[in-house]
Amino acid sequence: MANNQSMSENFKLINRYAMHYGLLLGLFWVIRYAFLIVAGIGVSDRFAFVFYLLNIVTLLIVYIFYYKFKSSDLDKPKSAWQCIGFTVLMCFFASFLEGAVMYAHFQFIDPAYFTHMIEPFLKSIDTTPRMAFISEAEFVEVKRMMVSIYSSKLTYIAFEFIKNIFLGFFLSLILNFVVKVNKSK
Repeated sequence: MANNQSMSENFKLINRYAMHYGLLLGLFWVIRYAFLIVAGIGVSDRFAFVFYLLNIVTLLIVYIFYYKFKSSDLDKPKSAWQCIGFTVLMCFFASFLEGAVMYAHFQFIDPAYFTHMIEPFLKSIDTTPRMAFISEAEFVEVKRMMVSIYSSKLTYIAFEFIKNIFLGFFLSLILNFVVKVNKSK
């Protein structure tokens, strides 16, 4: 019973930190995404460059938040799994804010941006040759399904959401080997 209570307290602690830092990371991602919106409007390509540069800053921010979580209580060191869980949850919560701004961008701010963005994918689907082992009817159906998947704004946002969670997972795996916390503070 004490172990279950300890696990529940651990999850509450991880969740509390992940929500707090996820909100901060999500706000950063909203600001970062604003540069992409401005670049898409056609103001300047420099804004797109800043957007991609801020992707690198995301790595630094995740590192800082990871370190803060890991060193939050030096008397109770965090395990690798707790740190991985924290980072994944942090990216999960941050993805809600980014997903909301992406949806607003695609739906209200610049609906043509999404169509322009997926156009190369749709052209590549149209020019894909049929394989010999697939019938013509099956091939047409597969192409129709691919077009419906790639042309859905919500599906695209969901894939970005999943991508962010995997980013958190892989970054936390790497950071487990990189970040060492000294008890002598």
